[in-house]
Amino acid sequence: AVVSTQSGHYGRDCKRKYGTPCPIMMPPLPASKFIDKLPEDIELKGANVQEKEHQDAYEAEVKVYRCIEEMERHYVVIHQFEYTHEQYSAFLPNHQCKKTKKQTREIEGECDFLVVGDQFVAVLEVKGLSLQYTVDDGIRFNGCCKSAQKQRTRTNDLIKSIEPSMKVCEFTVFPNISKEEAKDQLEEAEEQYRFDETILFSEDLDNFKHIISCCETFASLPVTGTVVKSARDKLCCCLLGMWCIDQQNKW
Repeated sequence: AVVSTQSGHYGRDCKRKYGTPCPIMMPPLPASKFIDKLPEDIELKGANVQEKEHQDAYEAEVKVYRCIEEMERHYVVIHQFEYTHEQYSAFLPNHQCKKTKKQTREIEGECDFLVVGDQFVAVLEVKGLSLQYTVDDGIRFNGCCKSAQKQRTRTNDLIKSIEPSMKVCEFTVFPNISKEEAKDQLEEAEEQYRFDETILFSEDLDNFKHIISCCETFASLPVTGTVVKSARDKLCCCLLGMWCIDQQNKW
């Protein structure tokens, strides 16, 4: 069966019951479109190859989801955040589009996870890439890094346009690849990506709580609690509003 997040819910519910801080996860479970997991020990062809990639991507997001929901902090976490051209333009009316005439309800960008703290937002792009140990691995890794960077930058700009005081920390996460595999197998990847400290690998998930805590520490500013709460509430209201509305502008 495909990885499930059900096992983590009992622990999180206990935390809420006994007063231990825990994040608010939106949605409470990542949606899965997969019923059965494709086998690992046979060569896949045709549509099954793409289906396997989608499954790997979903499982990668579940791994990150589990790490976040175990954090003992009052974060607001938005998973599978998408926004349309119309929504993006409401905050960034002068942004440059690659297409000269983009439809108002066309998807402008997306982000796999937004972790909103008191004075920071962690933008997480999760890539489900698994190595095939072929010459294409480096090319695929490089492509994932480039596409993630574009989404990270676009989402960063959106957040800053809503609330400039919030510190934005960006990460690209490869839960299915270790640092050692990246070092040995991805020779064709651009050096700027292979040694980028904002790119996280499977073993970094063990220290994920510390990584996010560092974002919070670096973002801490000597301002009053009222100012902090006002900025966070404003940002959360805007982001959750966009997350709740679909492309047809319906809840």
